[in-house]
Amino acid sequence: MEVITALDFDSIDKAKATVKSIGSHINYYKVGLELFVSSGPAIIDWLKSENKKVFLDLKFHDIPNTASRAVSAAANYGADIINIHTQGGVDMMKMCVSELNNECSKKGLNRPLLIGVTLLTSLDDAHLREYDINDYSSAGYVLKLATLAKECGLDGIVSSAKETKVIKDNLGKDFITVTPGIRPLVDDVTDQKRVVTPKDALLLGSDYIVVGRPITKAADPAKAAASIIKEING
Repeated sequence: MEVITALDFDSIDKAKATVKSIGSHINYYKVGLELFVSSGPAIIDWLKSENKKVFLDLKFHDIPNTASRAVSAAANYGADIINIHTQGGVDMMKMCVSELNNECSKKGLNRPLLIGVTLLTSLDDAHLREYDINDYSSAGYVLKLATLAKECGLDGIVSSAKETKVIKDNLGKDFITVTPGIRPLVDDVTDQKRVVTPKDALLLGSDYIVVGRPITKAADPAKAAASIIKEING
């Protein structure tokens, strides 16, 4: 299991400073909407120049043609993981897979993993009831979306680690799970609801965990990163 640190900042300078302060403890970084909108692809170029891997977390969700062209364009940035929303529908997911494969083949690009966002970790069963999705629990709904994602050719999904076991049991160990909402035992869960600890995520079978504030907002980010890695390996 690999740790991805979320660079949830509003400027490239803050992101660079944090990456440098963490040093060699973390090799994988997530670039989300806030940082990408503020800095553009420059942050990806810089991370790659530092020999870091990049999860481009823009959660594309639009009509099939628009979303697929966005995925195709994003492949040119050199990101290692790109994501889309599974709730964009089967046609959207299939077209995104097709466009990504075509773009990488045509230009000789290393193909990034394409994964699907299922149910955000800020949401739970109460959200499903509010939207009259009454046939599913959170785990059941995530499994339904993950099953569609796999059928459409996606490489994996984003979900809470609480759903990892049911996904692995039903869709196979090779179907990738990227797990946000990770909080060490001593940390505040803030706006997250379906959260687990790093060690729990490992035991549940997550392939990647995304850790943001517990590392980036720590007084000593390098020490915080090292502590989480020790928790996982201990």
